[in-house]
Amino acid sequence: MGVGNVLGTSRQRMLVVLGWLVLFGTRSGAVSRCVERACSPPIGNLASGRTLLTLSNCCGNSTLHQRLCPYSSATPNPCQEDIHSPALMTDDPFLHPDTWWTSSGDTSMLEPQDEIQLDLETQFCLSHVVLVFRSPRPAAMAIERSTDFGKTWEVLKVFAHNCSVEFGLPDDLTQQGSFCTSRYSNGHPCSGGEVILRTLDPSSTVTLDPYSPEALVLLTITNLRITLLKAHTCSGHYSAETTSPTASPLTPTPSTESSPSAPYAVYSLLARGTCLCHGHAEYCVPYNSSQGKTQDSNMVFGRCLCTHHTDGDHCEKCSPLYNDRPWRPANGSSGQHNPCQKCECHNHADSCHFSQRAWLSSNRTSGGVCDNCQHNTIGRRCQRCRYGYHRHPSLPLKSPHACTRCWCDPQGSLPPAPGEDGPWCHPKSGQCHCKSGIGGTSCSHCLPGYWEFGEEGCKPCDCPHSCDPATGHCHDSYTNNQVLNVPIGGKIPDVDHLSTIEEEVQWSKELAVSALHYTGKCKCKEKKLRSVSDLCKNRHDYVMRASVLSAHDKGSHAEVQIKVRKVLRSGQVALHLGTISIYPLSWTSRGCTCPILNPGMQYLLAGPEDPGTGRLLVTMQSVAVPWTPRLALLISDGLRNGCP
Repeated sequence: MGVGNVLGTSRQRMLVVLGWLVLFGTRSGAVSRCVERACSPPIGNLASGRTLLTLSNCCGNSTLHQRLCPYSSATPNPCQEDIHSPALMTDDPFLHPDTWWTSSGDTSMLEPQDEIQLDLETQFCLSHVVLVFRSPRPAAMAIERSTDFGKTWEVLKVFAHNCSVEFGLPDDLTQQGSFCTSRYSNGHPCSGGEVILRTLDPSSTVTLDPYSPEALVLLTITNLRITLLKAHTCSGHYSAETTSPTASPLTPTPSTESSPSAPYAVYSLLARGTCLCHGHAEYCVPYNSSQGKTQDSNMVFGRCLCTHHTDGDHCEKCSPLYNDRPWRPANGSSGQHNPCQKCECHNHADSCHFSQRAWLSSNRTSGGVCDNCQHNTIGRRCQRCRYGYHRHPSLPLKSPHACTRCWCDPQGSLPPAPGEDGPWCHPKSGQCHCKSGIGGTSCSHCLPGYWEFGEEGCKPCDCPHSCDPATGHCHDSYTNNQVLNVPIGGKIPDVDHLSTIEEEVQWSKELAVSALHYTGKCKCKEKKLRSVSDLCKNRHDYVMRASVLSAHDKGSHAEVQIKVRKVLRSGQVALHLGTISIYPLSWTSRGCTCPILNPGMQYLLAGPEDPGTGRLLVTMQSVAVPWTPRLALLISDGLRNGCP
């Protein structure tokens, strides 16, 4: 086979490879390939549209080439008209098949050397490098990369006609895995010879996921440097100068050496790769504004248009509100896209961050912590109202008005804690902290049995029964205020004869009085507590251990004073240790109460509440069981295991 046929075949092969890249590498359908799948931008030539720097083309005072140029600025390399510039290595081989770069020979050097360097503006993925030489391929050369913008360099491969002589290394043709190969360093063909470097070893039995950390260690690149160390001689001669219109640039002429004026000449440099997007982008855009003005339609841009709720120049992190799971690259082997998961911030935050501690505590289901909760909310998910605010009873949590400001009577409520701005109330019920003897959600009035609302709270009535909350005058009516020193439950002494006609009262099933009213006798069928599941079935609003102190007949309602020893469950009505009131339904209309509560005894109490009035109620569905050590053990086990 003649030299011309060999060169033509090699050149045609290069054109076909580039044609495949154009045909398949940029094809895009109407539907995004990234929908629930790993995806990657098209692959192209990273050198297209970018400046290639060479040692032999750095004449003059250009600061762009100063880094590579060995000549001082005082005696610059004499410039000549550069008809074979480095840019010709990256032009379109379909439109310009007969263009090439030539190095300017330096006869003062014993071994003419040159460098070709490609500097990228950000990180890319490099799959392989292909060089097609117009001159004979070098007898020795090296390809290096940098991943830190030229601060450090790593040798990817060295090429030599004799690896042992040139580099002191074994040949990978005889010792697989060696850094040196003689595969692409033969002096023949004299022109059109290829040098190929693959960043992933094709002979490896292990197939790497291209987006895995192991693969990216091999693929990532910011700079590429090709060092031409030793020129080759060839029995055929190539012309490094402009050929005549009738002469073919590949026509061999008799010669025993390559042209001393141009020891290296390269038709094409293909640095095949794509922008680094970790499997989360289908397209890329210019990394900076200057690249947006490029005229090269084949340029591979470096900023990813991220999908799968990822963010960053390389889709290397999750979007601001999607950090509920750790960021992960997509899986190129299985196609799994591994999207970022949205944090649940109830529309009260614009971003969240990932917490390893929250992730582990949730058994690896959720690790997002909302940032800068808005609308007066706090909490990992902005699910609670901040100090001085409470939940609006009729608005959903995602409403911007879900938390409303506490209103506490400044006279009746305790002052705010040091350093806090405004009053405090229970974040769920809005119940304020009241001063002694004061009640109500906003601490706006005296409790029954107290009077003279003021800055110091309300004073206890100095009466055998109750008193007027404004004047402190005692109530003399037996029916309006009576302290009962009998067990609470059963028949109220001398109540029936005080009214001639009993009011007809309609009771709901949930708030039904727990004892039937008989003319001469009350019967109380008390509710028994057999297990903690009985408490769970009824879903009581409050569960507590308390001591019964006394009972009062207020005429319109009954009130029992208790001392709370321990709160086991509370609803919207705030519970605290100390003396509070509970309200049996209802003494004056029925004359009896149930269950029976004996003053001086401790009970397990459970029942409903009335959020509108802030009262704890006692109904026929309530539980009042004397507190015993056995009951304490039963309740302790139940709280530890929870309701089924």
